[in-house]
Amino acid sequence: MLVRTAALLTLLAGPVAAQDYNRADLIRGLCQKDGCDEFQVLRVEPMLTGTTGVLKRTQVKTFHASYGGRAEREAENGYVYCSPTKPAVMAQGKSRTAAFMLAPFATEDTSETVRKNANFVAMYFAICHGPDVARRAVHDLRGTASALGYRVTATASRMVELKTPEEIVDRAAAPPVAQAPRPAPAAPAAPPRRQEASPGPDLLPPGEIPED
Repeated sequence: MLVRTAALLTLLAGPVAAQDYNRADLIRGLCQKDGCDEFQVLRVEPMLTGTTGVLKRTQVKTFHASYGGRAEREAENGYVYCSPTKPAVMAQGKSRTAAFMLAPFATEDTSETVRKNANFVAMYFAICHGPDVARRAVHDLRGTASALGYRVTATASRMVELKTPEEIVDRAAAPPVAQAPRPAPAAPAAPPRRQEASPGPDLLPPGEIPED
């Protein structure tokens, strides 16, 4: 995986968000020994609408909070596909895109997997539904997704590679091209009517042949 993509996705793959939020505009990950990872959504720009959702271009600023204070990190650009059937968080590299596919109703994810995926969940719901919903989703993903009408059939979350972010968007099939009606076959032309010659001065009735 590309270094930049891996770095962003690794940062977001931290454990479950904590209860204590010092700033309303930040979503915080679970504090570990060296501090807590946090993020703030700076920009969300709808990009492309498909039949199953909306692709949005995003910009997120990350922070690292510890007893020494809050260290600000570089802002990262990415994409989110807001969809009730195939929700995804994406990071784009030079030649490919890493997409994390959320599975709100997963039956195969272990508790450790759910814990590690919590920040993907927080970022997705923060961008698609707002910070407050994101915080609820981190603690109750299944209940939050169900209340919002999500219908994801995947039994496990997964990471997939795409050529471009646009590849995830389902497009409507092109309507069939209407064909112009074919012209009716032309009726055959009537044969020309035979005209009878009218008697002229050189035509005489039978029996009136002139004598020599």
